[in-house]
Amino acid sequence: MSEGKVIPVRVAVRARPLIPKEVNEGCQVCVSFTPGEPQIILGKDKAFTYDYVFNPTESQPYVYQESVFPLIKHIFKGNC
Repeated sequence: MSEGKVIPVRVAVRARPLIPKEVNEGCQVCVSFTPGEPQIILGKDKAFTYDYVFNPTESQPYVYQESVFPLIKHIFKGNC
């Protein structure tokens, strides 16, 4: 790698719903989403911002289309 070249890292977060075992044990969802922003809030006050944030209702094709497909297009063009 040449000196001074920056290779950006993008981070995607996808929250999952509680599984039946967790629901049966009385667990509660502790992650909320900031509408219109790639941000999650853990608990009541710990906010984290990422490049992509997907809630549990987003489909797998949507997650792929939004976060992975653009990277694949660039790879085939020789742009990383």
